[in-house]
Amino acid sequence: MPLFANMDLSIVIVTHNSISPVEECLGSLERHPPSCTFETIVIDNASSDGTPSMITEKYGYVRRAVNDENTGYSRGVNQGIAMSTGRMILILNPDIILRDGSIDRLMEFMEKTPDAGIAGAKLLYPDGTLQYSCRAFYTLGALFLRRTPLGRLFPRARPLRRHLMTDYDHETARKVDWVLGACMLVRREAVEKVGRMDERFFLYLEDTDWCYRMKNRGWPVYYVPESVMIHSYERSSARSMLRKPFVIHMLSLFRYYEKWNRIFYFLRRHRGALKSIVFVLSDVIAINLSFVAAYYLRDFLQPLFTKDLYPIGWYRYIILFSNLIFMFTFLFSGLCRIRRETPWIEELLRVIRALLLGLVILLASTYLTRIGLYSRAVLVGQAMVAALVITCFRRVIRCIHRELVRASFDLKRVLLLGSEHEAGELSRCLLAFPELGFDIVGYLGEGADSLGTVNELTEIVNRFKVQEVIVLPSYEGEGSILPFLLHSRGRMIQVRVVSPLARFLGKGVRVEELAGIQMFSIERGALFLARRAFKRTGDILASLVLLPFVSFFSALYYTYGKFTGRVRFFSEVRRGAGAREIRWPRVVGVSGREAGDIFKVELCLHVLLGRLSLVGPLPALLSWSTDELAGDLCDFKPGVTGRWRVMSYGGWPAAMEDGVLELQSWSLTREIVILAQSLKAMLFGIYPKWYFENRRDS
Repeated sequence: MPLFANMDLSIVIVTHNSISPVEECLGSLERHPPSCTFETIVIDNASSDGTPSMITEKYGYVRRAVNDENTGYSRGVNQGIAMSTGRMILILNPDIILRDGSIDRLMEFMEKTPDAGIAGAKLLYPDGTLQYSCRAFYTLGALFLRRTPLGRLFPRARPLRRHLMTDYDHETARKVDWVLGACMLVRREAVEKVGRMDERFFLYLEDTDWCYRMKNRGWPVYYVPESVMIHSYERSSARSMLRKPFVIHMLSLFRYYEKWNRIFYFLRRHRGALKSIVFVLSDVIAINLSFVAAYYLRDFLQPLFTKDLYPIGWYRYIILFSNLIFMFTFLFSGLCRIRRETPWIEELLRVIRALLLGLVILLASTYLTRIGLYSRAVLVGQAMVAALVITCFRRVIRCIHRELVRASFDLKRVLLLGSEHEAGELSRCLLAFPELGFDIVGYLGEGADSLGTVNELTEIVNRFKVQEVIVLPSYEGEGSILPFLLHSRGRMIQVRVVSPLARFLGKGVRVEELAGIQMFSIERGALFLARRAFKRTGDILASLVLLPFVSFFSALYYTYGKFTGRVRFFSEVRRGAGAREIRWPRVVGVSGREAGDIFKVELCLHVLLGRLSLVGPLPALLSWSTDELAGDLCDFKPGVTGRWRVMSYGGWPAAMEDGVLELQSWSLTREIVILAQSLKAMLFGIYPKWYFENRRDS
């Protein structure tokens, strides 16, 4: 069979342990080929029954790809689409048997119906009876009847008839909600506009989701009864609730409803409140468990105290009071506002700060009221234990949620408002961090792939079940989005604005009114100089504590290196405090790997003597003149570590620029977070790949 560079039609078949059906399918294709130019592509999902070798031996002209594991039906289809060249793509199950002219009639229909995104053929069982392959979208009633024995008892129930379209004669072509993925002729232009199958559906419901998305984007789905094929359809998911296909079907069904159902959409829009409730309940449980633990620990240590411990029943009022106080301090500290991107170390520090504030209030109250009769050691112990228990509880909840996001549940559906170029750049940035759980539905603005115009913003948000809108710089001043912004809060739809100014604002930014004009206000804190002194004090204390340990390990490693000759010791010139020259120590093994900072006593001495800070901006290359360095980089000390060690930068210029901006929003919490995030890099000598390259354009 000849191959052509650009086909009219690409036929994609995904197989998994279906050697006999696919052999019969390909045989029927040989007997009844389409009249247009076409190619056949088979994607094999790790079959163990000899399917790939059979195809090679009997159908050598078929293009095929063999996966090492079963990647799922939707991913296999997408793999075939990526390999295809046809302007039309026919997705077939391996258990389809073609009839004479069946493909030609589908192709003719698509040619005569330019708005059609997907067309499905009439499917018959092997005995010639009709298979209900075109359907209406699921309703709860239809779902209940399909998944329980009631469907067999009441086969003519109205929800079931509507879903299976049994009242339709299946003899005339018409628009439908969706067609079975066993046979789908898809227009490539529609695929390019809408996207391929959603690979989050391993098996089942991927065809329903694809048709739903097609209809949403203005590409109707058609049922074409003039084209007839045989389908050996077997509902393996309906055999038993204990079988694996049933479980997979239920997971896909839940994922589909979580993605498109209005009730789930309401819950997702209010996810912030729901998550806050979960965390508050978790915190309350942790606080009370901590009190009980602290009470019995105090009871166990009774010989160390002079006063007797009152029975725990006497503490019921102070338990209630402590719950109220700690919940107030948690609310005041922002711990009830749940952000999925919050680093665990930052959350821990905020928990400790809130508990300390609550503890101060509780201890003060014991001196002013009769609560003073109770053990203050229990209150102190409660706060100490609660810091650990609350953090553990929150980590468990976040780990569970992270696994849900990893399994493609609770994704945040995001609409971008801006130009095609801006939307593409931001999409790549967001999708590079899958742990954030963003599902980019598309963009609104100028461009061929835009979902619509700005005036349709509200309608598109509802149609695509959007939870968050990100306004990009080119549309920042677009007045037509004002009505949407006014009612977005009531709809619980989050709006973010990407502005070039955002990276310069840092913390301490507020919106205020001046002479009737709304504007941002940026203030440098009144304690800024005190913070710098506090930072320097912390550097001195940290270097004094670390110096003995680092000196010991450095001496051992130096002796080992000199004795074996397997380690090189040298230094490079950098710019330290005030842009003055310093020597940056290098300890490199024969493999070329850099040793950890624990073997570099010179770094500890630089921090102690004020040439470097423990956490700070990137130590500049000597090739950067003081005139070229920003003023802030000359005023501040570079760091042994910093964001430049944990963030992905393209090279020196971007890291230096970010270092300047980082200096404007310094805080102790932020510094501890950076230190914790870069601890592994410091211990194992992990540096950015460009750090030791003496080129400014690296």
